Amino acid sequence: MTDVLNVLILSGHMTREHDNEFRSFRQHNQWLTTLLEDTGRFRVRIVEDPRGLGADIIDKYDVVIVVFEGRDGYHEKAVGFGTETDAALLKFVHDDGKGIVWFHGSAAQEDDWGYPDEYNVMRGSRLTVAGGLRPRPWGEAQLDTVEPRHAITEGISARWTVTGDDILTGVEIAEGAQVLLTTYDDLESYEKAPMWPMSHYPVAIPPEGIAALPGMNTDQPIAWINEYGAGRSFTITIGHDIDTFRRIEFIRMFPRGVEWAATGEVTLDGPDRRGERRFLPWPYYNKEG
Repeated sequence: MTDVLNVLILSGHMTREHDNEFRSFRQHNQWLTTLLEDTGRFRVRIVEDPRGLGADIIDKYDVVIVVFEGRDGYHEKAVGFGTETDAALLKFVHDDGKGIVWFHGSAAQEDDWGYPDEYNVMRGSRLTVAGGLRPRPWGEAQLDTVEPRHAITEGISARWTVTGDDILTGVEIAEGAQVLLTTYDDLESYEKAPMWPMSHYPVAIPPEGIAALPGMNTDQPIAWINEYGAGRSFTITIGHDIDTFRRIEFIRMFPRGVEWAATGEVTLDGPDRRGERRFLPWPYYNKEG
């Protein structure tokens, strides 16, 4: 029998976009917990105040998932984990050969926030407003699974959609990182949007206009992996709402990404919904991943 992997979600301080009277980051944490534990491969625990958390706690786990923004609004400067937690996380992945997952907007990191730049090296990416980071106009987004496939994306649709998610583009990918999912960031969507950018989200629009934003009219990374020292990092920037969690592609892909980050291997096939198993509730694994 495959060993159960211990997962620690670092959460808590989120922007109002994910912590308001209609949407709570605790729902996201519960969806992530249910999705992972239903495979039978993971045991999940959550910490809502990770600042100052040391290696004595973090080292008990196989993989850490970051669901943490460290600020109340997108125009504010984030407050990071602190030097002790930063050092513990970098050692956890680089030296101990374990894994980290950067979920949704948690991967954004401005240069003046006090996080170590080494996190960008770990992620194999840089997500900053100055570098062109932006949310695409809200609505339905088409995602493409990158070829050749990694084991994380094996068997999922070549093209699929999510609705009502925050699709972040303008991500700078480092050499050596492997992109798993992309979306085409077309200028026409921006030009036809009733309002863009939205006032709550900062965007650095060049003097030449939105057409000059980095990566415009190109395939933009949505999910990617990177090896860091002896360990691994998996970043996925979708996941704003329940619609994404209900997509069978996400149901298959996300647990595999977490498993790969923890172990460097993928053993999960995805849920089997044939026969009587078609009556199983979301996320359909029933402890049989």
